[in-house]
Amino acid sequence: MTALAVLNEGYEHRKNYPPLALPTVVDPDVSIIIPVHNKFELTYHCIASLILSDNASSYEVIVVDDCSTDKTTEISDVVSNVRVIVNEENLGFLRNCNKAAEIARGRNILLLNNDTEVGNRWLDEMLDVCARFERVGAVGAKLTYPDGKLQEAGGVVWDNGQPWNLGRNGNPHDPQWNYVRQTDYLSGAALLVPRIVWDEVGGLSDEFAPAYYEDTDLAFKIRAAGYRTFYCPHAEVIHFEGMSHGRDVSQGFKKYQTINAPKFCEKWVDAYAHNGRVGEALWRNKDRGVRFRALVIDYATPQPDKDAGSYAAIQEMRLLQAHGFKLTFLPENMAHIGRYTVDLQKMGVECIHAPFYISVKDFLKSRGHEFDLVYITRYEVAERHIGHVREYSKAKVLFNNADLHFLREIRSHLAKGVKDLSGPLATRDRELALMCQVDAILTYNETEQAVIASHNLRDDNIFKCPWVLRARGHKTPFEEREGIAFLGGYRHHPNVEAVEFFVEKVMPKLRAKAKGIRFYIYGSHPPESFDKLAADDVILKGYVESLDDVFETCRVFVAPLISGAGIKGKVLESMSYGVPSVLSPIATESTGLTNGLSAMIADSPDEWVKKILALYNDKDKWSEISGNALRLAQDNYSFEHGWGLMGKALGYLGFFSAKPDAYAIAK
Repeated sequence: MTALAVLNEGYEHRKNYPPLALPTVVDPDVSIIIPVHNKFELTYHCIASLILSDNASSYEVIVVDDCSTDKTTEISDVVSNVRVIVNEENLGFLRNCNKAAEIARGRNILLLNNDTEVGNRWLDEMLDVCARFERVGAVGAKLTYPDGKLQEAGGVVWDNGQPWNLGRNGNPHDPQWNYVRQTDYLSGAALLVPRIVWDEVGGLSDEFAPAYYEDTDLAFKIRAAGYRTFYCPHAEVIHFEGMSHGRDVSQGFKKYQTINAPKFCEKWVDAYAHNGRVGEALWRNKDRGVRFRALVIDYATPQPDKDAGSYAAIQEMRLLQAHGFKLTFLPENMAHIGRYTVDLQKMGVECIHAPFYISVKDFLKSRGHEFDLVYITRYEVAERHIGHVREYSKAKVLFNNADLHFLREIRSHLAKGVKDLSGPLATRDRELALMCQVDAILTYNETEQAVIASHNLRDDNIFKCPWVLRARGHKTPFEEREGIAFLGGYRHHPNVEAVEFFVEKVMPKLRAKAKGIRFYIYGSHPPESFDKLAADDVILKGYVESLDDVFETCRVFVAPLISGAGIKGKVLESMSYGVPSVLSPIATESTGLTNGLSAMIADSPDEWVKKILALYNDKDKWSEISGNALRLAQDNYSFEHGWGLMGKALGYLGFFSAKPDAYAIAK
């Protein structure tokens, strides 16, 4: 509460300094190094913000007092648990940081100006970048001015050696500054470097002492050593710029900004020589470490914990990134939907949303020229926007049909005995016409590939869309499991039909053969009509946050789909857990599952009962099916296997990648 009061009061005109207490830590995740020279009111304010920020990561604070003459000399009396180094002579920012790093105990070194106020979870967000991506050498925060304007979103060094702070005086919420990305350099005002990397490159280069260009040089040294430098927009830090050294470059420490510029230019000329001319094509030069640019269009932002299609969309974006693409995601509804949008941004995906753009057309008209590839999912979405894509972009169009809608509609009509197929046939005409307007087609299902080819009379531009699974296996043994389960998103009507069929046609026969086996119905957005299906052995569970709640508890998974198309994510997830399944023929399409070997396939209510009981009561058969399904998931649905499948479609369109980009394979 003291720290909160300090921040609310501000640093200006501060006379009173109530005691503050930093956390006690022996083995910190991060050592925060704050070099200071006087201006104790700023240092005190900065430390109060560190205390107030809610981070799971542990940290220590090392203050390097560079010959201060104000109340800084009493900091240990005011702030508990702060580590203090007092210099006998003035060393300047660079040497102060290197000196503190020698005694730092943290696994990461974090340089922090004393004229800063850190935001909530800023430390966790920077460490999250290190956890998500490989070979992270440095992470920089988003810096804002006290008035809320953007100060810096990483930096670019142009081909003449001139550095620019990206986004200066812009809107800090603008989508172009709010996704994790590689950048040329990051300000030392709030900069995290893993200790192992700091030691490998030798910290800050003494040739730039006492200050200026040392952080830019450090970024170039880190990349020269084979690491990457990232900007993290979700680590927000207010920077009271100029409070430490002023703004006049002709005097004091600030003059070294001019003195050190030619040193930097001469040292790194080969590294920045091809970085683009000053101020030109900023949209291209603000992103480093990418080869191509792709725009991904879908009806809404994926919510992977709600439906399988969203999970697939996330994995497909990861695969595109692994082929060297910088991704921009454009939802039709232009909505920022909280954590789901933020999760994409943390993956390195730029997320477009209102009010910065008001429609898909508005965005394409403004920025369509940037993209090499447009990736569109669902034919209704593509149908609405293909004209504007062609008008405002020269990009190749890769269309993911998600599932063949007209095939799904026909199957549903036939299953219900509806003879009028005029609706599905109208969908067929629209869907196939759309496919003739794109450059390449992705489909999850070989059956659908054949159907499309037979109508459009070509198959050279049709490719299998990969599905990526983490073959995790299960922990719960056979004896500790009970019940059978189904999982689905019930805004997708085939899932509703499946539940109704199973409860009405299969459960009565199952009860007659074996009482007490419960059927659990999991998934988001269950309809009210399910309420009438509930019974002692039919349990409506609804949405679950973790798939473990389904696949670590049930003994048998079922997918009694009587209509539908595409590939079934729920079936693949059961494979990844190694949970034996009983499936309809439609549910097995394109999965690679074999009846009696890696799954059980049933086509009538009597067969459903027989095959459920064969798994439910026979541990040996259960274990055999479990192991075979898990091995199939490991062999056919790994990220590397998916990368190869996606590469076939991209190669057809002229985008080639030698190997998966480790930067893009984010967790």
